Amino acid sequence: MTPLYNYLIISALGANRPNILSELSGACLQCGCNLLNSKVTVLGQELSLTLFVAGNWGAIAKMEALLPSLEQRLVLNLHTRRTQVPIFNSPMMIYIIQIIAIDKSGILNGLSDFLLKQGIPIEELSGHTYSTSTDTRMVSLSLKINVPDTVHLATLREQFMMYCDDNNLDGFMEPWRSDLT
Repeated sequence: MTPLYNYLIISALGANRPNILSELSGACLQCGCNLLNSKVTVLGQELSLTLFVAGNWGAIAKMEALLPSLEQRLVLNLHTRRTQVPIFNSPMMIYIIQIIAIDKSGILNGLSDFLLKQGIPIEELSGHTYSTSTDTRMVSLSLKINVPDTVHLATLREQFMMYCDDNNLDGFMEPWRSDLT
């Protein structure tokens, strides 16, 4: 049975110019694809962009065929990969974790190891550093996680708070609400 939708991930890296998002999203529209998710980040003078595109087989094939010319015209490094929607073995509850702390090496590594040991996959991650008025370098992390329904939430919250206390992190964990994003 042919799937109703096909999915394509497009990753782009290039000089930060204002027309890139417009050009790539316009190409999706032109090919009959639907842009499901996008992430654009400016890093220095460069732009990193990720698009999650859906469409029927023909629309995705058109998009794939159009990308080499877009890559050359927009002076981008493009990478693509076909994918499918995730399949979970059990129902998942979506939670958000926020961490703020004085920046030091290993914060993200430690947090990802903690979640891995709990059997909790990370769906999204966003992080950045900044300096305070006293020139203290801080880090802010935001994670969207999928908590299996077999995980006892009160125990997870307690373990997370102990982890934050042990590592001098200001953190909280709360259910994701779609009206907040």
